[in-house]
Amino acid sequence: MPPSTGLANAVVNGLVTGSIVALGAIGLALVYNIAEVPNFAHGELLMIGAYMALFVNQPGTVPIFDALTNASRSLGTLGYVVLFVLTAGAALGAVYLLGGEAALKGSWWPGDPNPGLAVGVQLIAASALGLVVVVGFPSIWAGLLLAAILLAAIAPLLEKVVFQKFRAKDASLATMLIVTLGLSFVLRFGTQAVYGGEVRTYNVPQVGTVFGYDVGLSAAKFFDFYASGAGLVLRVIDSGPNPDQTMFTWGYSWLAVAIVVVGTLAVTIGAYRWRRGDDALGASQTIGPKLTASVAGLLTLSVLLVVLSGEGTVPNSGSSTRVRLSVMRASVIFIAAGMMAFLHFLLQETKLGKAMRASSDNIDLAKITGINTDRVMMATWIIAGAFAAVGGVMLGVLFNQLTVNMGFFLLLPMFAGVILGGLQSVYGAILGSYIVGLSMDVGIFAIPGIGSTYRIPIAFVILFVVLLVKPEGITGGA
Repeated sequence: MPPSTGLANAVVNGLVTGSIVALGAIGLALVYNIAEVPNFAHGELLMIGAYMALFVNQPGTVPIFDALTNASRSLGTLGYVVLFVLTAGAALGAVYLLGGEAALKGSWWPGDPNPGLAVGVQLIAASALGLVVVVGFPSIWAGLLLAAILLAAIAPLLEKVVFQKFRAKDASLATMLIVTLGLSFVLRFGTQAVYGGEVRTYNVPQVGTVFGYDVGLSAAKFFDFYASGAGLVLRVIDSGPNPDQTMFTWGYSWLAVAIVVVGTLAVTIGAYRWRRGDDALGASQTIGPKLTASVAGLLTLSVLLVVLSGEGTVPNSGSSTRVRLSVMRASVIFIAAGMMAFLHFLLQETKLGKAMRASSDNIDLAKITGINTDRVMMATWIIAGAFAAVGGVMLGVLFNQLTVNMGFFLLLPMFAGVILGGLQSVYGAILGSYIVGLSMDVGIFAIPGIGSTYRIPIAFVILFVVLLVKPEGITGGA
């Protein structure tokens, strides 16, 4: 009899949920810290991003655009042209919002570039993005790219058309909150008026080809762990074929397990101390001691698990557990991690990132010191829109359904993550989001008899407990 899922599976599910929440919470935190907008319409940005991906993945289900399709997933020549123009135009539009014609001529680039060269490079880049979407049609990944680019242009338009005007009149925080609530209803029911109220789905292939091998994308991979007197055994099963197929079975003696644990801890601690002792790099280094230690530890763990593995046999007795994970669910974690790494690099190593951090601390002082705060504001909304789009598409892929309420239902966990981590810290929002995700899924496992209906209440119980102890949030805004 196969092992049942346990705590380890709940933790993995929590990481997937936390990744989705974090992609939305990052934009929420950035917009609040820099633009001073408690954006209750941010959930609708996720929803709109999810629906934008349908232009590529299911164009026949998109009103008006379906006139350009030959079938539900087949476009005519004019349809491809429209997709190309949408992608390239949105990319150039996002650049234009950074500063008008001057931005197209490279005013936002570091240094003082040649205007003609800047225009040419940006035209080529926008065209390349358009070609990627057209060539990738009807892949969900091409839809993800289109959604991110479109939302990167749409989100700053909201700032320019709506919020900027209220900020110019010194609108209070309460007024901005009411404005975002009203905008939320407009976006949600406007989308419903166009698409209708029915549930929509993506068309995600069950099998994909990776390096010439067929890999099940949606089918679960079962990671079975067995512990007995002889050691540990890891067996990976692919549920895609019928019957299920064992991919490999690795065995580890207890001595090998001890070597893995000690070796990983030694490298992790050593990397942390080495990086912390490098005073020349300063306190705000891009790859700091904690990140260095984490990466070094994970790499060491992976290498030792492969090197010390041997042929394993499933024991007849002992304890066991199972982790259920598909390629699509794992991709959510890796995509979120990649985007967070990009954001970290942007904030720490680029001129724009430093301007964003300065504006977050004190926007009036940043303006006095010569920082173009309008450009910073636009860049903040561009980033928030792109992250929201990716989060919305991933949410649609995971739950295999799109509704106009999908972003609204995720709004409370996103705000919980931001508040739990600390309102003044993007990194705190990321940490808080993963704690929220873990508490939602681990809480259901840990408390017998509680169904998925109580996932969000469990997260808010954790939020209340933490805020009672530390009202400023886990990071304290650092």
